Amino acid sequence: MVTQNTSPLLDELGFGEQFKDEIIEMLDSTQMYSDFSGDDINMFAEYLHAYSAKEGAVIYQEGERAGHVCILVKGRLKVLKSVGFGEDKKLVDVRPGKSIGEMSIIDGMPNSATVMVSTTSTLLLLTKNNLQKVTLEHPALGVKLLWHFASLLSQRLRQTSGKLIDYL
Repeated sequence: MVTQNTSPLLDELGFGEQFKDEIIEMLDSTQMYSDFSGDDINMFAEYLHAYSAKEGAVIYQEGERAGHVCILVKGRLKVLKSVGFGEDKKLVDVRPGKSIGEMSIIDGMPNSATVMVSTTSTLLLLTKNNLQKVTLEHPALGVKLLWHFASLLSQRLRQTSGKLIDYL
């Protein structure tokens, strides 16, 4: 997990019960979980960590295992893919209200790209360990989260397949 100690560009804002109200406000501002009930959001907030990230902070490094999903509350991230010889190509900008890292948290494989903070950002992180906890402690919410992640991954695969056809 990204922690304050791994980068001087990241500061933990809070987590758990003592920071829950702020995390709920952050989740509400993203509209990403608008189909979740108030009780679902209230429970989910207990499993999230909030961070402030400065420009240049690396959230995911291509080829490494991160073990968390990142929800961008404010700011901007960029997704970079190595094209060899130390060169990266920017694939996409991630805007507030979007998440990233769902593939690695589900399949445990190394990150397929590097994700870096473009502008000072606020992030919510859900670790794989906390996803497992929420699934055990609140099974209905865990299933809802997994369906949510599966839906996001399906949408991205469809978009990628659509773009791929242009190159065939």
